[in-house]
Amino acid sequence: MRSRIRRGLGLIGVMAILAALFPLARRMLGRSRLRFPYLGRPIAGSAYAALAAKPGWERTQLEVAPGVHLNGLVRPARSPSAPWVLYYPGNDESQLERGQSFLVHLGQNEDWGLAVFAYRGYDSSEGKTDIDTLRADAPEIFAKFCAVRGVAHDRVHIAGFSIGGHFAVQAARQAAVRGQPAKSLTLLASVDDIVMVHRSPWAKLSAGEDYQTRPLLGEVPAPVLVLQGDADSALAGPGQGRNIAAALGHRAHYEELPGVDHVPLLSNERALELVRTFIRAHGS
Repeated sequence: MRSRIRRGLGLIGVMAILAALFPLARRMLGRSRLRFPYLGRPIAGSAYAALAAKPGWERTQLEVAPGVHLNGLVRPARSPSAPWVLYYPGNDESQLERGQSFLVHLGQNEDWGLAVFAYRGYDSSEGKTDIDTLRADAPEIFAKFCAVRGVAHDRVHIAGFSIGGHFAVQAARQAAVRGQPAKSLTLLASVDDIVMVHRSPWAKLSAGEDYQTRPLLGEVPAPVLVLQGDADSALAGPGQGRNIAAALGHRAHYEELPGVDHVPLLSNERALELVRTFIRAHGS
């Protein structure tokens, strides 16, 4: 009897070890992919208040799921009929701060409404970070933003950076499926095929969460602007942006900026002017 129990416990132990090693084996035997840790962290209430106190800006929240509120910043336009730019930030410890900075530079001479929201688990937004909830939240951010602000869906230009490009694609796709497409979509150094992992001592053993953007592109309508720096060190070059643009085909306009790295794309004046021109060309 005892020997059977020991054998049973030994079998359970072996199965537990195999289960733990499976993600590592899959990584070693599968194709090589870029891996990044989620960088969400809370910010102090005073820091959030300081961002909202900048000229023309105000704080706001969206309830994307029952009891889950995302913190955001908006800068309304002077004209009630002006277009809006809704920005989906990248994987950043300061999503609101960097998102606001990008939008300020983008809209500095434009009467556009500007908005950015931090994802679950970022910048004191409620909830926990994982790909399923973030992907589900993406179209809700767009839909709830339009509803709360009283903005028609076809006055909103969606923009996304890095992993935010993945979520911006999901938002644009679902909006089109619902019959309420956004006015346009801009993707800046968007990820196409990466893995995200939660920070922990065991992160290297984790299979991670699978970010693949091209499978979502079939239902994304034109017009789409794809911007990519050819010196993108985070994404190991311009390949991911090129792949997205190729998959979109005639629906996309692709611009590759020589010598521009990943984050610097957000403050590159050539890139900013390309986005401004694209939004102006496609109206309000």
